[in-house]
Amino acid sequence: MYMDKFNLQVNSSGAWRNVLVSMTKEQMQQLEEHSAAIAAIAGESHKWRIVVAGLDEVIAYCQAPDYQWQAPKRGRA
Repeated sequence: MYMDKFNLQVNSSGAWRNVLVSMTKEQMQQLEEHSAAIAAIAGESHKWRIVVAGLDEVIAYCQAPDYQWQAPKRGRA
């Protein structure tokens, strides 16, 4: 089932690209704890998101100015 695997994606130039693929839920939780710091270092030109593998359903976003993981807003892709 797809809902048990997740991908980390980055957008730095207008298109989303996979950074890590097929993460488990446990790995995704660890990633959320540590990757906000990496996002802050990468700066405002980078946006991050976690999606359900195979479905591209967005689970969370991380971007400027606060670099905290947040649930997606309705109507946002």
